[in-house]
Amino acid sequence: MGDEATKIFLNAQGTLEDVSKELKAFLDYVVGKKTEDSYVNKLEQALKKAKKNREWRHEYMTLLMRDQENQEIGEKRGTKKMAKLIMLLNEDGRLSDIVRVSQDEEYRQKLYAEYHII
Repeated sequence: MGDEATKIFLNAQGTLEDVSKELKAFLDYVVGKKTEDSYVNKLEQALKKAKKNREWRHEYMTLLMRDQENQEIGEKRGTKKMAKLIMLLNEDGRLSDIVRVSQDEEYRQKLYAEYHII
């Protein structure tokens, strides 16, 4: 992935049984299976504690709301760009291009550049 970090991918629902029992217990926990492993039990307790932390919940909700607002802003900008492109295509009599830009992202980007909408 180009960042010189070592990455290990594990399938939590794998069936080869080629991992340690501790790792198997963790992977079982990830997919929702109950386990009696001490590390997994500590992890679950820490997660419960974190979920009860009001400050963390508030920060998470604030970030979630900001993310939703940014998505709405992006959607509005995209709608305005598309409306402007459609209007300009209509003015130029390029009616077949109006249909195409609604279905072809690459062509739409090309026309945004052509009409200096980007």
